[in-house]
Amino acid sequence: MSGDGFEVHPPLIRAAGKGVADLATRFSGELEAFEARMRGYGEPWGADDIGSLIGIAYTEVANYIFDCVGMATNEFTSAGADITGMADAYERVDDDGAGTMRSLAGGLG
Repeated sequence: MSGDGFEVHPPLIRAAGKGVADLATRFSGELEAFEARMRGYGEPWGADDIGSLIGIAYTEVANYIFDCVGMATNEFTSAGADITGMADAYERVDDDGAGTMRSLAGGLG
């Protein structure tokens, strides 16, 4: 498919979208493994007053960071799907345009 000054290759765009989605899936698995590894350490800060304060702060910050990174992973998954959808849209537009031209050509004789 080509136009004024640029070419679009839907199969390459589709492959890129799949690549982004695959990386997001892989990253999500790595994040889950990291969270599990961190939980495996238990609460090494202890149960005294200072340790309890450290534990509260650590837990809040860690949960916030894991939530943020998880949301970013979801956005990458969504971006992969959007990129794939863009490839589909390019193909539909090209096919519709080609069909219209064939129809017009057929009407001319």
